[in-house]
Amino acid sequence: MSDELLVVRCQLGEREAFAELVRGWHPAVERYVGRMLGWSDDDVVQEVWLAVPRGLPRLRQPDRFTPWLFTIARRAVMNRLREAYARPESEPIEDLPGDDEAEGVVNRETLAGALAALPAAPPVLPRADPLPANRGVLRRPRSAVWGA
Repeated sequence: MSDELLVVRCQLGEREAFAELVRGWHPAVERYVGRMLGWSDDDVVQEVWLAVPRGLPRLRQPDRFTPWLFTIARRAVMNRLREAYARPESEPIEDLPGDDEAEGVVNRETLAGALAALPAAPPVLPRADPLPANRGVLRRPRSAVWGA
């Protein structure tokens, strides 16, 4: 049976027609939602199927059911993404320094051992005084330097 006929039957209130419509389109809607979100989300798919019977009476062109259905799916995905972005994710709190004194002692001992294993730094040499400006430098004309 064509989708157009099923839509008209759904608009007339036939439950079996709606069940058949869901059976035929559920896998495609599920794939679409999964691809849009990047993960499978049964709640979003369920929201789509809850919106379909509410909107079917207003669907004036039953032959446009497919784009209409996927518009509902796209809006449900966008609503889910808006909710996810509006709600900040809490980051897990890791062990704070000082929570465990024994761990702090071990960390200090490890650090002290690592520092002791480093080679000794070379001695610091005193800075040489720079040459006074233009002292010992011969000035030549640019033509002599560049060969022109």
